[in-house]
Amino acid sequence: MTQDNGSAPLIQLDHIRISFDGGKSHAVDDVSLAIARGTFVSLVGESGSGKTSLLKTINGLVVPMSGSVSVDGRPIPKADEDDDIAEFRRGIGYVIQDVGLFPHMSVAENIAVTPRLLGWPESRIVARVKDLIAMVGLPEDYATRASAMLSGGQKQRVGVARALAAEPKIVLMDEPFGALDPLTRDSLGRAYRDLHERFGLTTIMVTHDMQEAALLSDRIVVMQAGKIICDDTPRALLTLAPRPEVSDLLNLPRRQAERIRAMIEPEADPR
Repeated sequence: MTQDNGSAPLIQLDHIRISFDGGKSHAVDDVSLAIARGTFVSLVGESGSGKTSLLKTINGLVVPMSGSVSVDGRPIPKADEDDDIAEFRRGIGYVIQDVGLFPHMSVAENIAVTPRLLGWPESRIVARVKDLIAMVGLPEDYATRASAMLSGGQKQRVGVARALAAEPKIVLMDEPFGALDPLTRDSLGRAYRDLHERFGLTTIMVTHDMQEAALLSDRIVVMQAGKIICDDTPRALLTLAPRPEVSDLLNLPRRQAERIRAMIEPEADPR
């Protein structure tokens, strides 16, 4: 499965190869992927499978040794074209697990970083920041709070708001909720999915959590040893027989649900 509908893909990766040792081995090995506008795609796989490396090619943080990447029909700028690549990256939201907020800035200042770099009028920035703080579920008075004083879940909410601040159409997420407790992780995941729908975003999320991928995504791409080995909807992957080497991974959410159901449902009457 390479494309979710008949329209031209928003993001196109063709025969991507990535190596960090001069080509002796490949972190990503001849991967092609087309992602439709408005789709939520999860890249799933064990550590070292190439998920994050592939994600980073989309905003030019990793340059493939061969292959091509295009966004909205245009090749991404080359890494040595400083002004062009910087401008390109500002149009893509990026959320990472450790957030990377500026500790000397307030919540509002962190969210406003990219719009200010883009030269937005201050009145527009103030309004955008206020809206986003509400959208990610933080109290209005958190705008002036120092980012260093926030909990992990609150920092990640600010990270999501910052990624959306400049009204990007593409958001890249690298294990965005992995360090959070289960309740916060579920709440923030659902809140982000609502924002994805509201803004018509195209989201690519790296995660090792198949349950998270199944609940949030329109499409799951499973990677192993630098290659794509499964690519389909969550329903299809959970109900059809996948490749044997990933069947346990894909069936984990269903097995967990069955175990919980067995705990809460009354035992059948033996008579």
